[in-house]
Amino acid sequence: MKNGNEIQLADYEVAEAQEIDLRDYWERLMRRRGTVIAVALGVFVLGAFWTFIQKPVYTAKAQLLIEKEPNILSFEQVLQIESMRDDFYQTQYRLLSGRGLADTVVERLKLFENPEFVGKPEKRKKPVDPSDHVFREGLVDSFLGRLTVRPVRLTRLVDVAFEARDPKLAADCVNELAAAFIDLNINMKYAATEQATTFLSEQIKGLQTEIEQKENQLQGFEAEANIVALSDNETTVIDRLSQLNKALTEAQIERSQKEATWNGLKNVSPDYVPEAIANPLIQRLREEYVRLKRETQKMEERFQPDYPELQRMKVEMESARKSLDDETQNLVKGAYSEYQTALNRERSLEAEFGGQKTEAFKMNSSAVLYNGLKVEIQNKKTLLDSLLRRESETGVEARLKGLRTSNIRVVDRARVPVRPSSPNKRRNLVLALLLGLGGGVGLAFLFDFLDNSVKTSEDVERYAGLPTLGVVPKFTLEGANKAYAYGRRLKAGKEPARLEPPKAAGAVVEAAPFVAEVGAAERPGSIELVPHYFPNSRLAESYRSIRTALLLSSADDPVKTVAVTSALPGEGKTVTVSNLAVTLAQSGKTVLVVDADLRRPRQHRIFKVKNTFGLTTYLTDSIELKSVVKSTEIPNLFLINAGPVPPNPAELLGSEKMSRFIRMMSEECDHVLFDLPPMLEISDALVLGAKVDGLVLVVHGDKTSREALKKAREKLDLLKVRTVGVVINNVDMPRHGAYYYKDYYHGYHKS
Repeated sequence: MKNGNEIQLADYEVAEAQEIDLRDYWERLMRRRGTVIAVALGVFVLGAFWTFIQKPVYTAKAQLLIEKEPNILSFEQVLQIESMRDDFYQTQYRLLSGRGLADTVVERLKLFENPEFVGKPEKRKKPVDPSDHVFREGLVDSFLGRLTVRPVRLTRLVDVAFEARDPKLAADCVNELAAAFIDLNINMKYAATEQATTFLSEQIKGLQTEIEQKENQLQGFEAEANIVALSDNETTVIDRLSQLNKALTEAQIERSQKEATWNGLKNVSPDYVPEAIANPLIQRLREEYVRLKRETQKMEERFQPDYPELQRMKVEMESARKSLDDETQNLVKGAYSEYQTALNRERSLEAEFGGQKTEAFKMNSSAVLYNGLKVEIQNKKTLLDSLLRRESETGVEARLKGLRTSNIRVVDRARVPVRPSSPNKRRNLVLALLLGLGGGVGLAFLFDFLDNSVKTSEDVERYAGLPTLGVVPKFTLEGANKAYAYGRRLKAGKEPARLEPPKAAGAVVEAAPFVAEVGAAERPGSIELVPHYFPNSRLAESYRSIRTALLLSSADDPVKTVAVTSALPGEGKTVTVSNLAVTLAQSGKTVLVVDADLRRPRQHRIFKVKNTFGLTTYLTDSIELKSVVKSTEIPNLFLINAGPVPPNPAELLGSEKMSRFIRMMSEECDHVLFDLPPMLEISDALVLGAKVDGLVLVVHGDKTSREALKKAREKLDLLKVRTVGVVINNVDMPRHGAYYYKDYYHGYHKS
């Protein structure tokens, strides 16, 4: 078991590793902060432009209350708990957002003439035709696209919203939609009542016409037959005829009632059973079916379709529906059977009544006919009274439609909106900024992932297996310790203060016996010779760190002759040679810089000497070494420039005379630095690299590819060239998280 100290140490190491990972991500973002800022700014500007050119859109809102049928409910119905997810409410929501209702609103508000829906007249390609089916469907689609129907959770309320550029039009559309929805509900609710009322009205009208005709016929018969009274013998026949007529009248009334009942029930389905049906079995089956359907819907929201309990509930629901369907059909069939029975009884009584009339005619044709007409008139009047009572009952229910009694009410009418709902400028700008930042961060990480350049010492160790001697910051105003300001003052004729090595009174700096005399070089305004002109700068300190690392890299086997090269051109190996030579000379050592880049020499420009003769002259002609070694304005630092460009640089560098030159210079000087050409393009660096004590490879931060670094290491290993280490040049320190270096160094010198 681990003790407490070990556990705390492990936790600390994990926390430190996590902190390093987060810092690494932050440093990557800082390296690509330009990308992040550019993308964020671009997306923000585009979002702002899009937001401010958008026309304002207004949203009008209304709220509806949808209840069940507003009938007087029984005690059992009051106690019944209904789910808000019942099919009744889902049907209402579908109707509210249906195409039929939308088309009604389009017609009522004449939206086919509104410029917001059909455009301005001058921009239309053809005149508007409201009867065009395609045009009409497009209007309905446009209307529904602006409409939003959203039920309020755990209530019977529904929010209806409509968007339009005209605030008044938005409010009118919502209010008209609510009115049309209430009208649709009322029409659907009272459709059956209107059918029954129409049927009774037709029956009453026909019966009244028949009664009028019969009364006219009776009056005509009385005048024609001169009937005054009936005899005793005729009374029995008339009484019998009267009884049959009364029975026939009752049968007709019963048949009419049964027919009306059957007409009201023949369109009954399990999903629609009128409240007037007081059949306890059907009501119980209806309640059972609704309960099973509600439970099935709840289970479908929670379980998969193949869940056994769900399957069982579906089977029970279908069984309950079938039972309700069967019982409903039995009810319809029963009503039809009762109607047929009443009709057959009526016909039977009519036949018997006709026979009795024939017998009465035999006895007293005129009297019987008279009484028959009288009784028939009376019976028709009785039937008329029954139909009038039934019509009055249905008329009361039908008149409720005129009162617009509905189970749907408008709780909150839509008002003309004052402020636009979109575009939401603040939200859009925030979203654009967040989207831009997210896209910029993502793009920055993508670029960082695709970037295969060398950036840190870890990259050098990972891809080349070489130690890093040091990192040279990018030459900036702050990094050069006001070096750029020096350049500007230099043009104005002013000289900056600089540190120089102390000299004794009257002391004279003597050149080496083999050195040719040259004039003093002008002070540059760039990174060249920074350790000499700006010894307190961060750049000078970087080169001093490289000098220390170089000297300590091989304490047992000191490196006197060092070749400096790079994988590719433009990586700063020439400046590295000159500045490293300055730091070595400042330590009191005799340093010789040899410009061995015979193809594109540059050291003579840095030290401001002529390149008329130099190393190539010494290697090709029989001249003294003193004539090619030149002193510089920097104490203890000497230069051999390249000289004229030869036709065979590689042969000269690999010659025996060059080997003798290296041995001789290593004996005369403490350090000899060779500036070599890039090694991946030409072989000069490899030829000379095998002759010196060690080689320093310079890479350009954020520029030299990892593949180039690996290939350079492979070539060095192939020729068994001793590589001391790598210098990472031109590194943007803030981008690579080196704030501590800058703050510490300047703080140290300030104190």
